[in-house]
Amino acid sequence: MNISVILVAGGQGKRFGAPAQKPKQFQSLLGHPLLFWPLKVFEKSPFVNHVVIVVPHVYVDWTKSFVRKKKLKKVFSVVSGGSERVDSVKNGFLAAPKESGIILIHDAARALVTCDVIERVVKGVRRTGTALAAWPVPDTLKKAGDSNTKKTQVKCTIPRQDLWLAQTPQGFKRSIAEKVLKKKGLFTDDVQMAEKAGYPVEIVLGASQNFKVTLPEDFKLCEAILKSQ
Repeated sequence: MNISVILVAGGQGKRFGAPAQKPKQFQSLLGHPLLFWPLKVFEKSPFVNHVVIVVPHVYVDWTKSFVRKKKLKKVFSVVSGGSERVDSVKNGFLAAPKESGIILIHDAARALVTCDVIERVVKGVRRTGTALAAWPVPDTLKKAGDSNTKKTQVKCTIPRQDLWLAQTPQGFKRSIAEKVLKKKGLFTDDVQMAEKAGYPVEIVLGASQNFKVTLPEDFKLCEAILKSQ
């Protein structure tokens, strides 16, 4: 079954402090833009046939040139993103090959994804129809009070048993993706659309290193991990 990845790289990186400079996905990590590192893994993975890259419209031409320069053979298309993440995902889906039976969606900011994680998500999609990589919550969780005066006070402790940190890739069988991507609303991740529509979503094990680069110090951690490999 043909498998396509939508690499979502359309964000502005506001928490990273990127608006004053280039978005984080285009900033250099060991001599390459951040988005290169997941692309490198997709090129190696036997579970990926095609990649669609979604970027801000002002970076479309730059990204196409970069793909040619790096000879990234699996990149099928480069398209511009939308105003919200879900819009960017929809644009990527529409640009994917029609024969793609499985659609994976991955954050460009998760630079250290592995072939093993991709394989587990694909197999989860084959079994269940929708799946995501996730990592068990390692820490004790505290919920703060609801009112402004109690936001720094503990309301309760949330047991971490059965709690997972959502990662990407997140994947769908094409027939499910076609249906859930028609839905409107704000979603913090992709499989949430399938959850809302009543589809079962399988959790597969991600990886501790498959974190999202959000803050400048995350870049330093990525560098250290890559240098150690």
